[in-house]
Amino acid sequence: MESQLLLRVRDLSRKLGGQSVLSAVNFAVKQGIIVGVIGPNGAGKTTLLECVTGLQPHQGVVEFHGTVVPAKLRHAHVFYQPDQVLPYPDHGVYSTLQFFRTMFSVGQARLDELIDRLKLEAVLTKASKELSRGYQKRLLIAIGLLSTSPLLLLDEPFEGLDIKQTKEVVSILQDEKEKGRTLILSIHQIVDAQRIADEFLLLCQGKDLGSGTLEQLQEQSGLASGSLEDVFVALT
Repeated sequence: MESQLLLRVRDLSRKLGGQSVLSAVNFAVKQGIIVGVIGPNGAGKTTLLECVTGLQPHQGVVEFHGTVVPAKLRHAHVFYQPDQVLPYPDHGVYSTLQFFRTMFSVGQARLDELIDRLKLEAVLTKASKELSRGYQKRLLIAIGLLSTSPLLLLDEPFEGLDIKQTKEVVSILQDEKEKGRTLILSIHQIVDAQRIADEFLLLCQGKDLGSGTLEQLQEQSGLASGSLEDVFVALT
């Protein structure tokens, strides 16, 4: 049975200071998959996520389940966890997580599971601002996973993690997908993207170069085979 279409973005554009940051980006996301938004720093990945979420003004259309949803109502469909934006940096990690658990009406068992899997036990009493980059990232991922929105957007979820930690987070996010959740991840390391994502949106200088599975992107790029990196180079 084919997965239901959850999100469709049509001709999404964003100008900032008279310059085009995003230019007519189009893509669609099926329910229950992981999509990697791929591109170098400055490609427009974060801006795209913020436009989809409704945090930045933009032109174009964003649909959920075939219905156009205005920016102010998108919070009912999506949760966005930005990179390096620590909530309540002076508060302890555990109290912060408890706040979000309560806000999302999630059971204590779910929080305990995330603390265990993200290995946050050692820093629960520390203030968020005192954490290393890797622990801060794991805290942000935990907050995102505590949310209950059917679509979760994570900005650079592997930034600041070492190889082992990245593999652990990949496993956690894949488990979320197996539960039926849909994830869109902005990723600038192609090797990380190819490890986790089912489909990809390739961005460069605010323009979408192509989207779909690796096989579909190979076809779009004119390659008979090749890695995601090969496809990206061919399309640029």
